[in-house]
Amino acid sequence: NGDKAAPKEYTAGREADDIVNWLKKRTGPAATTLADAAAAETLVDSNEVVVIGFFKDLTSETAKEFLLAAEAVDDIPFGISSGADVFTKYQLSKDGVVLFKKFDEGRNNFEGEITKDNLLNFIKANALPLVIEFTEQTAPKIFGGEIKTHILLFLPKSVSDYQEKLDNFKSAAGNFKGKILFIFIDSDHTDNQRILEFFGLKKEECPAVRLITLEEEMTKYKPESDDLTADKIKEFCNKFLEGKIKPHLMSQDLPEDWDKQPVKVLVGKNFEEVAFDENKNVFVEFYAPWCGHCKQLAPIWDKLGETYRDHENIVIAKMDSTANEVEAVKIHSFPTLKFFPAGSGRNVIDYNGERTLEGFKKFLESGGQDGAAADDDLEDVETDEETDLE
Repeated sequence: NGDKAAPKEYTAGREADDIVNWLKKRTGPAATTLADAAAAETLVDSNEVVVIGFFKDLTSETAKEFLLAAEAVDDIPFGISSGADVFTKYQLSKDGVVLFKKFDEGRNNFEGEITKDNLLNFIKANALPLVIEFTEQTAPKIFGGEIKTHILLFLPKSVSDYQEKLDNFKSAAGNFKGKILFIFIDSDHTDNQRILEFFGLKKEECPAVRLITLEEEMTKYKPESDDLTADKIKEFCNKFLEGKIKPHLMSQDLPEDWDKQPVKVLVGKNFEEVAFDENKNVFVEFYAPWCGHCKQLAPIWDKLGETYRDHENIVIAKMDSTANEVEAVKIHSFPTLKFFPAGSGRNVIDYNGERTLEGFKKFLESGGQDGAAADDDLEDVETDEETDLE
């Protein structure tokens, strides 16, 4: 009974290679024992990323920690060896762990105490490229990973200084390994238009940078300056990590005729004063222009507006949530209907009744009682919407 608010790309499927690695890890030993240098070389050559543990005694405590880490990682192959020729080939004189990869610096040597957690942090920080291009193939790695803060460079491949911009971005990335994922998106590509829209960006505004956190709530951040030098990007990331940047809430400009129609038009800039007006009961539809359910609701919502057009304290309103965000309300699916009753408490009531003119009228006439979501069935509303996606 609603369309999801976030782009579908956030739930892309696993790729074939990952599935093969995952099956191998599930069915075989967590780490392959490498008898000699040739076996090690074969493992390194045939994988994009591989982790090898070098232990003179394979039964030692540190080797056990290494195997625990290997068991905890599904999509990267692990090898383990005590062979003297393997140590020599990879220039190790004492026990250690090395991550080999086909990109960036090619090899990362683990330093510090060998524990499962330390190893997992080391792998998390080094197993992905410093800068990843967003594609259908990389999406599962981007969103399935541990790092929930992403900085996105929207960069059209057609711009003349494309490489220079990408290099600047990459040189900033090294400072934030394991903390912030650096991603670039070809903003010319039609597949990526929904993502631009999600960030409130137009093609002609790119190149541009945005940052997003994917915790319980998705929160977006925008740099103060449009300058895309490495220093400015570094400064933006550092300020974010220090908690010195406020979320970026999108808003359209307020249309001059916003209150001329029976259904009032809300944008980020006028939302607070209208919705939380202490003398008014305000019923708001949060919609997306592309959402089918919203289009079905539109004529009914317009009729509702007509019904209360001249009412002294009931206001019917709508807001395009793809272009306007407000701190007071987080939208997870479209359409979302919320009621802001008169009074000083800044109360918000979720509407969970039938989406009919009668249902809406009953709700309004009962002062927001009849059709309201009870506190404990809010959870159910979420799950209903999960199952009924288009």
